[in-house]
Amino acid sequence: MQTPVVMLHGMSCTGAVWSGFKSVFESHGVRVYTPTLRPDVRLSLSEPPHPELRGIGLEHYVADLERELDRVEEETGLRPAVIGHSMGGLLAQVLAERGRIAAGVFITPAAPAGVGTFQTRLFWLALTAMYSLRLGPWAFRPKRRSLERSVFNALPADARQAAHAAMVYESGRAFRQLARWPIDESKIHVPVLTVAASQDRLIPAAVVRQVARKYESVGGDFLEYRDHGHWLYAEPGWEKPASDIYTWLAAHTP
Repeated sequence: MQTPVVMLHGMSCTGAVWSGFKSVFESHGVRVYTPTLRPDVRLSLSEPPHPELRGIGLEHYVADLERELDRVEEETGLRPAVIGHSMGGLLAQVLAERGRIAAGVFITPAAPAGVGTFQTRLFWLALTAMYSLRLGPWAFRPKRRSLERSVFNALPADARQAAHAAMVYESGRAFRQLARWPIDESKIHVPVLTVAASQDRLIPAAVVRQVARKYESVGGDFLEYRDHGHWLYAEPGWEKPASDIYTWLAAHTP
C-alpha cells in the first residue's frame, strides 16, 4: 500500500494514542502521520487551561488538517487516506465531503447533524441549552470517574491511569459543535469505512450503525467489533481491527 495515512485523534487526546495502529501500518511500509491538534493551546491537564482555547472550534481543526493534508501530499506526491476516531471520525467525514482524501475510516465516530438515537439527541439538546445559558465550560477537562464508565470500560484497569494522564484540555466550543455539523454524503466520492464497537458507552454502536447507513448510498462499508469499547485502539485485541482496517485501506486505495 503506497497511500500515506493520516490518523486523527479524538477529544482531549493527542496523536500519541495511535502508537499501536501506527506500528501495524508502518510494518507494511506505509507512511503514517499522527498530528496533534493545536498542541500549543490544548495543554496537559497538569497545567491550567490556555485562555486561547476559548475561541477554538471545529472549523479551526478542519483548517489545520487541510493544511496538514497539503503538507503530506506535497511531501509524498500522493493524496493521503485518513483514519479518524471519535471527534477525529467526524473531522474525517468533513474531509471526505470536501474531497481532500483518498479514503476515509471513521472509528466510533461522532455523528454528524441529524444522526442519533432518542437518547443521544436528548443529550445534545440539553448540552446546547446549557451552553446557550452560558453554563457550559469553555475548557473541557475529562474526568477520570466519567471516563471509567464511558470510555475506559473495556480497557484494563492498570492502563487507565496512564491513558487519563496523557489527556489534554479540549475546547468547550468544539465539544458543543460535535452534533451540529452537517455532512452531505452525496458529495463523498471516495471509499469510506465506518467502524463500531459494541461495548462503546460514549458513542453507542446503535448510533455508529446509523452513521454507516448514511454512507451506504455512496458505497460505504461497515465493521463492528463485539468485544471492544470506545478506546478500541488500545484495548486488548486492538491488533485485529488495526489489521482489518489496513487490509480494507490496501484494497480501496491506489
